[in-house]
Amino acid sequence: MTDRLCYTSAIVFAVFALFANAAARPQGVLLRATATFSSKLPENHWAVPVKSTAGETLYMLSLEPDFDIWHHVVTVELVLRYPDANPDSPNLLDTTGKLHGLQPYDFAAADLAQGVGESAFGKERIVVLKELGLIVEMTVSRAEVRPTANGHYQIDTLEVQIAIRSTNS
Repeated sequence: MTDRLCYTSAIVFAVFALFANAAARPQGVLLRATATFSSKLPENHWAVPVKSTAGETLYMLSLEPDFDIWHHVVTVELVLRYPDANPDSPNLLDTTGKLHGLQPYDFAAADLAQGVGESAFGKERIVVLKELGLIVEMTVSRAEVRPTANGHYQIDTLEVQIAIRSTNS
């Protein structure tokens, strides 16, 4: 009888562990959205919650502009944070927290100046977040950039199609 009890307990524990592991990692497509930015309204930040299939907010996704000293929008960054994170918390898309230079989730005016297809990462960009079990797919559908008086570039309009899905799907 005790062997049967141990066997049953082991099965119950294994099933529980399987469900607990599945719940810890998001399943399926979590988000499909069109992210937009306009330099005419830079204070209107685009942001959306990334929710689990159960409706729980797992992350917040936003576009955040970066300005030069003349207040031109020189870069727009796609940022993923936990929902309760401070605005200055690290971007979860930066898997190491130490990345420097242009990244796939950065949309830099100078890089987009010759057209999206000629940019460093092209029109379609992917970031795999192994530790979070996520794949972030970005497609730049519109980017309007113009030169500034000081010889640099600024982003006037940016539109990015975004899909976030689980690596388990």
